[in-house]
Amino acid sequence: MKSTFLTLFFLLSLNCWSQDHLKRANELYDRLVYIEAAKEYEAYLKEAQSIDPETWMRVGDTYYNLKDYIQAKEAYEKWYNMVGPNKDNSQGYKYYDALRRLKQYEKAYQISERYFKAKREPEALNAHYEERARFAEILQADTLYEVKNLPINSQYADFGGSIYEDLFVFTSARNKDENKIYERDNTPYLSLFKIRVAEVKGNLSPVLFNAKLETPYHDGTATFTRDGRYMYYASSFQNGRKKIFETDKRNYFKIYRVDLTDQKLKKELLPINGDDYSTGQPFITKDGKKLFFASDMPGGYGKADIYVCDVYEDGTFSKPMNLGPQINTIVDDFFPFFKENTLYFSSGGHVGFGGLDIYKSYFKDGLFGTAVNLGPVINTNADDFAYIEGEEPNTGFISSDRAGGQGDDDIYSFKYNVAECLQYLSGSVYELETKKPLEGVTVIAYKEDGSMYSRTTTTSDGAYSLDLFCNETYRIKAKKIGYSEDELNFTTDVLPGRKMDRIDFNLKDLSALFVTEGDVEKIRIEPIYFEYYRYNINSIAAIQLQKILDVMNAYPEMVIKIESHTDQRGTDYSNKILSTKRALATRDWLISKGIDANRIESAIGYGESRPINICDEGENGCSEVEYSENRRSEFIVVRR
Repeated sequence: MKSTFLTLFFLLSLNCWSQDHLKRANELYDRLVYIEAAKEYEAYLKEAQSIDPETWMRVGDTYYNLKDYIQAKEAYEKWYNMVGPNKDNSQGYKYYDALRRLKQYEKAYQISERYFKAKREPEALNAHYEERARFAEILQADTLYEVKNLPINSQYADFGGSIYEDLFVFTSARNKDENKIYERDNTPYLSLFKIRVAEVKGNLSPVLFNAKLETPYHDGTATFTRDGRYMYYASSFQNGRKKIFETDKRNYFKIYRVDLTDQKLKKELLPINGDDYSTGQPFITKDGKKLFFASDMPGGYGKADIYVCDVYEDGTFSKPMNLGPQINTIVDDFFPFFKENTLYFSSGGHVGFGGLDIYKSYFKDGLFGTAVNLGPVINTNADDFAYIEGEEPNTGFISSDRAGGQGDDDIYSFKYNVAECLQYLSGSVYELETKKPLEGVTVIAYKEDGSMYSRTTTTSDGAYSLDLFCNETYRIKAKKIGYSEDELNFTTDVLPGRKMDRIDFNLKDLSALFVTEGDVEKIRIEPIYFEYYRYNINSIAAIQLQKILDVMNAYPEMVIKIESHTDQRGTDYSNKILSTKRALATRDWLISKGIDANRIESAIGYGESRPINICDEGENGCSEVEYSENRRSEFIVVRR
């Protein structure tokens, strides 16, 4: 009996001790103090007789935040085996991402598929499949990026960057002698540093950006207006030298604006900030009219989303607008950089290599397009973020905690060899009505300045292919004598060697529009009717004239004569003048649409001298329909 009692006492005591470890671990976890939390969880796991799913999830999160993805995956797997596919995206995502960071992509895809199926979101699942297909192309492609670690990096976190006059301004935790220690990871708080752009690859040491703006806590990434007057940056919310904690016991980041021309350097708290969420990573456009930033404010798609607001001339701001589901995902979307209608940003939610990857999205007609991964070398299975472009074309900087760096996060320079990047566009050309392939069609790619870049001719099966430069916009036109033309604008992406989606064209056979009357060949269209006693080209007349335009474009050597006629009302003289004006108006309309004036041999008005319907005066006069048939223009083919 005594032995049984001692055994029971020992087990109860051991359980109490393990529960004490778990309690302390959870408290540290809630405070985001992961290093110490890991020690307590390890002690608990050694002593606990049974472990619930929530604890396994917290253990996984702890190791995930400490970037120990092997142990994180092991803990997440135990959680996943207990709960199965889970609709809580914030939980399942970290397991999925831990697998990606370990390059176990196929298993990660299985987890993501089960998640979308559990939520019964077929559209989201299809979008995921499409992203995976694009990512498979990326994995097979060569990269044209060259990435180099910069000597300005330290053993601490160095990341972000912005160009201010001739300075490169970035964020670093190297200020260990001045700043307090951040208990979450036992590193110094962040500060802003600067170095001349010309020296980022040299051996000079960066210095504090501005001691007047330095705080004992986090001072994050900064951005500057082009004229150098205003600086926007994120910082821990403080009152004087003291952190401000909200009711949920959290200290939030907020974005400030500073007028650098003011000697006092007063920090202005922006109205886009809130009391229960963070704002950060601001980017101001060159014209100073739009401010992009990241925030976990309520109403987003996941954790942190990317937003934009207008900056008005009086310095006020519009309401922030979420960039939408093409950009933002169920997890973090960070570090916006916007230039020439292209958004560069970092995301952990799009299909990628693991952690944060850098993507681009084209902005057109008020909408952001598909997020395109920038590919290998720029992206790795670590966190890759904070893309900015340099002063020279196709150069810039990124940040990453990839293997081989000097510290935690490091800053890297990049160069993109765009001149060596080609993509392949192919497709077929068909006759519009019969759908038969057309041989001998000329397919031309024009640059944005209108100059011809490349041309080819379709084969017997109507097929064509073109080699195009990456990251360029082209106007692609298909044309053949005797057929209408077809064209579209097309923008290539950044992946070298990529075979783009097929682009097909459809041309209409225009030979049926010709008719012979005696020895005269005419272009057969519906009559171009003019309003009574008018000669302007109205909308109805323009519909028929478009057919003439199409025929003349289809036969570039064609020369025509224009003949215009009136009805028999009015005087002979006035009708002669009116018909001449109608002929000239028709000619001028065609010339305004690009037809060479030399291709119109003449434009003659014949007045009422050549009516279709003979109209007597009085009761036997013509109807309005018959009169309108006399008010017409005809197009005589001189040669083609």
